[in-house]
Amino acid sequence: MKKVILVFLATCTLSTAIAQKEVKYPKLFYKDSKTEINGLTITIDNAVSTEAETKFKLKITNTTSDYIIYKPEESKFVINGKELKPKEKTLIIGPNESDFRVINVKNPQSNTIKSYSFVLDGLYKVSTANAGISVPDFRLPASQNEFKVGAFSCSMVKLYKESDATDVKFKCAYNGDKIGFVSPAKVAVKMPDGHEYAAVKVGLFANLKPIMLMKGQDETFNLHWERMEGGSAMDMQKVEMMIKWNETFTEASQEKIKAETIELQFDEEVSNKQFK
Repeated sequence: MKKVILVFLATCTLSTAIAQKEVKYPKLFYKDSKTEINGLTITIDNAVSTEAETKFKLKITNTTSDYIIYKPEESKFVINGKELKPKEKTLIIGPNESDFRVINVKNPQSNTIKSYSFVLDGLYKVSTANAGISVPDFRLPASQNEFKVGAFSCSMVKLYKESDATDVKFKCAYNGDKIGFVSPAKVAVKMPDGHEYAAVKVGLFANLKPIMLMKGQDETFNLHWERMEGGSAMDMQKVEMMIKWNETFTEASQEKIKAETIELQFDEEVSNKQFK
């Protein structure tokens, strides 16, 4: 009988000790992770769970020449067999650029979950290496302010045309079913000397980066030319200038990237430091 009692007491003592070691953290922290996907580096850091939610910062570094679109609502958390969808806004990353979203879902007692999966889905690549749409030259001063090209509708909304400089602003909308691109850097102006001159970057008119448009979106862009050599024959206030669109307007389809499952693991060391 004494042996039975001693075994029982030892078992109770051990169970009590184990229970005492179980720590309930107000916040659980997780280890950072890095994943390589099709020329993209996906970094997850600052992952934390509280009593009401779990979240982390998801950074996408794009080392390709394509645009990357990330639609967070197509991703999902898998927590104890339950699937939860985030609701963050779409993220667009240009070629050789990076950006991030804080991904968040509400989930009761998240601070008891020491590991879960995140299925990274909703990544798309959009190639910029597409043939341009043919567009008639645009005369300055304009005979008409509006023109259409494929699924694009454009209008000239502002013109400054003097001897020393020409500034012109256009607004373009895209109504196609793909992705529309407007590339101001490809625009040139043909002058009376027969040569074509690219738009230049200066002051407020420095942004000539490609513009990506979804269906129903519109955007404005500015083109700027400085005084040109050639005397009165090249006086921009007096002569006719013809805008050559070249391959400024293009369309491209979205190509979906295969989903990737990322495991988030409890970081005991960090959690204990924060708990103290």
